[in-house]
Amino acid sequence: MADLKGVYTKIDRAKTHLDDFNDQVRPIEAACKKAIVRECDEQRSEYVFRLDHVPDIPANLSAILGDAIHNLRVSLDHLMWQLVIASKGSPDENTSFPLLTVPPTPNRYGRSLPNVHPGIPRKMRMVLDEVQPYKRSNPAHHELAIIDKLDIRDKHRELLIAVMGSEGGGGFFGDAEFVNFNFGPYNDGDEVARFTCPPANSKSEPNISFFFAVRFDEPAAGPWGKTLGASKVVRNSLRYIEDEVLPRFRCFF
Repeated sequence: MADLKGVYTKIDRAKTHLDDFNDQVRPIEAACKKAIVRECDEQRSEYVFRLDHVPDIPANLSAILGDAIHNLRVSLDHLMWQLVIASKGSPDENTSFPLLTVPPTPNRYGRSLPNVHPGIPRKMRMVLDEVQPYKRSNPAHHELAIIDKLDIRDKHRELLIAVMGSEGGGGFFGDAEFVNFNFGPYNDGDEVARFTCPPANSKSEPNISFFFAVRFDEPAAGPWGKTLGASKVVRNSLRYIEDEVLPRFRCFF
């Protein structure tokens, strides 16, 4: 009997790894906030905020991310294995979830739908077509394409690179005006931001906050790799699998 128990188990395991990652990253990000020092560029009448020290990011954090990513990618393959069983077929070593950035070559009838080895019914293939990266204007930025490329890199090549950077910039209130912001990645002594000094008649110091995160330094992470923490990038793919992929296939079980 086909069922989704293995699929959900893999997804739950990915969530556990992501929670573990967040727990270990939280003090690192807090230490980065504490490492901010403010200087005054008197010639330009600007506040300069620098990172006196950038905390080290242990290699095991990259490994934890890789485990989360791999479990999500494998959950898709488990889904296809069960889908073949549900269609009365016999899955084999070539049964996997196809992730395509280019549509399949049309057959002699001009139809182009992805398939799963050794074959699944057309209704299943139509659903599989709906969630393929090639459906997007930029397939490489699709949530499933990102998880696939990150998994390939971590599984076959080297640890995913994680760096300390900004997540969404910062926030400030008061009479200061924003001049420049460096989103990272950061090294010791790097300038993070510049703000104008408040006018002499200002009654309060500006309230400025920064949001740091351990981010991917991987092109495969797409544009979100430079703006979101690594955990959030992976959770975007997790959310897509839970909200878009599984509901579409659940009717076949």
